[in-house]
Amino acid sequence: MNKQSEALTIYLESFEGPLDLLLHLIKDLKVDVFDIPMADLTQQYLNYLHTMKELKLDIAGEYLLMAATLLEIKSRMLLPKKEVEVDDDSFELEEDPRDELVHQLLEYKQMQEAAKVLKEMQTERGQFYTKSITNLESHQQSVPLVPGEVSTEDLLHALQKMQQKIQRKQPMSTRVHHEKITIEATMDVILNRLTEQGKPGFRIAFTDFFESTERPQIVNTFLAMLELVRERKIFFTQTELYGEIFLELFSEG
Repeated sequence: MNKQSEALTIYLESFEGPLDLLLHLIKDLKVDVFDIPMADLTQQYLNYLHTMKELKLDIAGEYLLMAATLLEIKSRMLLPKKEVEVDDDSFELEEDPRDELVHQLLEYKQMQEAAKVLKEMQTERGQFYTKSITNLESHQQSVPLVPGEVSTEDLLHALQKMQQKIQRKQPMSTRVHHEKITIEATMDVILNRLTEQGKPGFRIAFTDFFESTERPQIVNTFLAMLELVRERKIFFTQTELYGEIFLELFSEG
């Protein structure tokens, strides 16, 4: 293969499929995608396939299928369209044979643009350098907790302890009833229980909210608590280190 053929081969392989090729040809023809001249586009497309054949390149089946589609659309556009007269005006009844092709081209163009944006984001992200993980255990141990403050480890320990307690009380055989309760509904239940006394400083033990023995409900309740803490509606507190954890309403004052 001579140098000219090699250069042309690289050019031909730049297309990712028949739709990519069609968008390129439409751009070269400088026409509107909503008003495609099918005769010119079909001829340019067939010329491209002929060039591939002359260079003895394998033509994928999708390219041949698109060629058949273009020829069909071209032939349908040559047929006379049925019309009906309404109030001395003529209206075309048949849809434009190019509509489906235009729809595919627009969708593919949107995908191309989205892929371009993602590629730019990937390139931009590649300019950042991340720092390796540092072991901060020694620093964590040297920072004492504020009196009454509850750490993440305290919460996990309390949850595990409570779950083990429930499992010991659970009978050997039981029938499981699946009841879907949202986290939002559980949040309302927790807030209602804390506000029913109507006095500041009222608190309820962490374990008192876990009445169900079902794992999904336990997880649901725990996540509802964390969400309420995040929204600054409640907070966790404990009177002594490794002691009982309580839930209390958050007060702005």
